[in-house]
Amino acid sequence: MLKAIIIDDDARDQELLEMLLNKYCSDDIQITGTADTVDKGCLLILETKPDLLFLDVELGEETGFDVLTRLKEIPFKVIFVTAHDRYAIQAIKFNALDYILKPVEIPELVKAVKKTRETLSITGELQNLLHNLAHPHQKSNRIAVPLLNGYRMISVQDIIFCKAEKEYTYIYATGQAPICSSTNLGEYEDLLREYSFCRVHHSFLVNKDHVKLYVKGEGGEITTSNDTVIPVSRRKKPEVVEWLTTNK
Repeated sequence: MLKAIIIDDDARDQELLEMLLNKYCSDDIQITGTADTVDKGCLLILETKPDLLFLDVELGEETGFDVLTRLKEIPFKVIFVTAHDRYAIQAIKFNALDYILKPVEIPELVKAVKKTRETLSITGELQNLLHNLAHPHQKSNRIAVPLLNGYRMISVQDIIFCKAEKEYTYIYATGQAPICSSTNLGEYEDLLREYSFCRVHHSFLVNKDHVKLYVKGEGGEITTSNDTVIPVSRRKKPEVVEWLTTNK
């Protein structure tokens, strides 16, 4: 059983989360403490040495990320809890870390706890997340790809294209075999939108840096750096042509 603590500055949210965890996740975790500020949260972590931390993104005038930056080591797993802050959610997802949106929904809470129990802690990605948040205009060059049994770290610039296969995504990158990810293609489209990737077809997301050739046609087709020919849907053609001909 995992020892867990909650850090949230809203007493009602804190109580609700603790009640839901005790009712629906008591076989997996035991709540050993709560805190409502960054200072109290850091002390609680040092005192209780939790296995799992439920961390609110906004803590008064500070944030949950301030808790992590004060710690020399992060040997525990983290599930972030947030009501909005779109950029924070994007950064958390990019590093394949779990989060729950407020108001907390029971199925999402149970799913996050189950996933956390089944995966190894990825402390390095917490550090990568903190760097991304501290430098919002710098793009990270790595992404944590969720697999069925863990994570694979991969450089964004090495990704040639992503292909949808039912609920899975196959990531084709330079110098390695295709990687089967348990995350759907829509998630990758959202994560890689600012990295010169384009959804050229319902089943394909392509990295512009790996496009060798575009041939016109009803929709046309793209040849990538690994000589894969990828169809462009007729509906996507105007967007793809603009994407290929601009210097973004």
